[in-house]
Amino acid sequence: MNYKQLFNEARVFAVKSHGDQKYGVSPYEIHLGNVVSVLMKFNIDLSTTYNLNLLIAAWLHDVLEDTEITKTELEEKFGAVVAEIVDTLSDDKGASRAERKASFYKKIARNEQAIIVKLADRISNVEFSIIHGNDKKYAMYKVEQVKLEEVLVPVLKSKPGLELLTYLRKLFADYQ
Repeated sequence: MNYKQLFNEARVFAVKSHGDQKYGVSPYEIHLGNVVSVLMKFNIDLSTTYNLNLLIAAWLHDVLEDTEITKTELEEKFGAVVAEIVDTLSDDKGASRAERKASFYKKIARNEQAIIVKLADRISNVEFSIIHGNDKKYAMYKVEQVKLEEVLVPVLKSKPGLELLTYLRKLFADYQ
């Protein structure tokens, strides 16, 4: 199967898996497509297996957390690398968002590909909050950014990851 086919298969699988789930009032596909679009804006395209895995993981980044899909299913369909990225991006169980995020931050520090997809996801969420005037969500993301950066900065080495982080910081600086 070629890269384009795998990319399209991931999109179809993600959209079907999320079913009627919404992102605000929009179909969830809007959010997933926005995350993919952020990666593409930072020159992550279908030219390498590494990039393909990032783009597929972007389509699938919420399926383990929000649907009945299992890591084993992802691994069988899209490979171990993608399954591991998506698993890393999935919040663990916890009594509160703060508890879930604390566990998540420890986990994500070990997987730079997951960090790249997470930054694209966070950019998508922050831009969506700004565009739709959701100051409450924006403020939540801004507070969480401090903890996220404590984990990311020491381990983030790739050019795309650093560029995504720089852009995210600019979003927070420009929208006060």
